[in-house]
This record gives sequence, C-alpha cells and structure tokens, in this order.
Amino acid sequence: MQNSNIKIHIRRARQSDRPIILGFCQHTFGRWGDYLPEVWDEWVKDRKGIFFVAVLDKRPVGVGKITVQRPGEIWLEGLRVDPKFRGHKIGRVIQDWSWKWALNKRPKFIRYATGSYNKISQHLGLSCGMRIIAQFDEYTARPWPKPETALVPSNLSELEALGQLFQKDRDADNWKGLFLQGWTAWEFDRKALAGLIRRKRVYSFYDDKGLAGALALMPSKDRKYLNYCRAAAVDDTSYKFVLREGRALAHLLGAKKLEMHLPKSARNRRLVKGTGWHRPMDIWMVVLEKRL
Repeated sequence: MQNSNIKIHIRRARQSDRPIILGFCQHTFGRWGDYLPEVWDEWVKDRKGIFFVAVLDKRPVGVGKITVQRPGEIWLEGLRVDPKFRGHKIGRVIQDWSWKWALNKRPKFIRYATGSYNKISQHLGLSCGMRIIAQFDEYTARPWPKPETALVPSNLSELEALGQLFQKDRDADNWKGLFLQGWTAWEFDRKALAGLIRRKRVYSFYDDKGLAGALALMPSKDRKYLNYCRAAAVDDTSYKFVLREGRALAHLLGAKKLEMHLPKSARNRRLVKGTGWHRPMDIWMVVLEKRL
C-alpha cells in the first residue's frame, strides 16, 4: 500500500512480532503503559476478526485490531504507530485498510473508542463519516471490606424486569444502548443481557418495593480486577447505594482493583460523591460510530 511515498504492507500479526510491537507500545498511555501485553495471545489467535501489523521494509511499524463482536457489529481497536515513524500518515493507512476489511463484512455499524485528548484519532474517525455518539468518565475505587452486600446474583427469571430497569433508568439515553468492557463498547440488548446473567455478571438490589437497582460487571481472567460495565437504579438514592455496594461486592469476589465507566454528565459526577468512587484523571472515553 502506497502513502506519502512510503510503501506499507499489511499482514496478520505473528507471535514473532511481539518484541518489536510491545517495544514501541511501552508508553502508549504514559505511566500506565499499554494493555497490549494482556491481550496479545488472544488477539493473535482470533480468526473471526483480525490482528494485523503495518510493515515497512520488513519491520512492523504499526498495529491494529478489528473485532467482530457479533455478526454485523465491528469494533476497531489497538491502533498504534511506532513513535519513530509518526508523521508519515501510517495511522491513516491502518485506518483505511481497517475500513476496507470491515466493510467487506457488510456490518450494521463500525465503532471504536479513544481518549478525549486524542484529537488525531477523533479526526481520523470523523473524516470517515463517523460521529461521536457517547462519552464516558472512568472511576476507580478500593474494595470495601464489608462482610456482606445487598447485591445478589441475578437470574434469568428477572430478565424482563432487569431489561426494563436498564432501559428506563434516568441515565439510559446517555448509555446509547451500550455496555462497556474496559475501553470497548458492546451492544446492550436482550440477548447480551441474558448472556451476562448466565455468566453470573449481573447483580440485583431489591428494596421493600421490589427491584431497585442493578450492576453488571466484567472480571479479569485472574479475577483480581473488576470493571463495572453498566449501572442502573430506580432513583438517585438507590443509585448511590448500588455504587457503594458495588465496592463491597468486589471485596467479596476477591477483586483487588476496581474500575467503572459512567456516562459523562454533571449528574453522575454529583451522584458518585460519597460512594467511594473517584475520577483518577481528567480525561474520558469518546465512542465514535458509523451506521451503514
């Protein structure tokens, strides 16, 4: 592929690419490093989507991942360019190649997320006809060493009630029909909710009037990290209670590190106060989408 007089070749990533790729991704997110080491083996094995590298003179200088979340649902992620080769429009080459591959799958939509600070990434998406559909603040907290929690595992008999709760929650419109796995957004419909319940990923809170709140979570493979990927409640008081109890639940599940994303809004920032959750940095997730 030709771009600015530089010949870039795209191919599937190989295990042998790991030292070079991870070498130039060590400081992708500053002192937080990069999550690529954690997903590398899984991404290399993926055959539903594709994990690929951009090669210049036989050397990988960029990388990208296309995930087919479900048929018709495409997620772009992991776009990185070796800092030594930035300024040569390699990111644009990767983006264009990704779109060509994705469009061959005849998707209903293509999405990806980036940081609020990453104007270049946002520009790449907007220039392809995407639009910003949602923005999410990231929160962290310490597990609450409480001996019990009011949150109980949900079951499929609650599917309809939980679906109504998540759809009618005051914050539902800001979620844009999504739930989050870290910085990846997935379609949150009846099928997805049922799958989360089956995998013991949804917990309910009942008060004297019935179902009052719920939390969905995503644990890491070693279960030391929990990401709360969707929250809902019937009112503000219940919402704050559910967020506090989420910390107790994490302790009981053995988590050491907690994160949560909530739609970016003054209301959520207000409600989080006093629950033990806080925003560790003044940046947020931006989700872009192109519907086809």
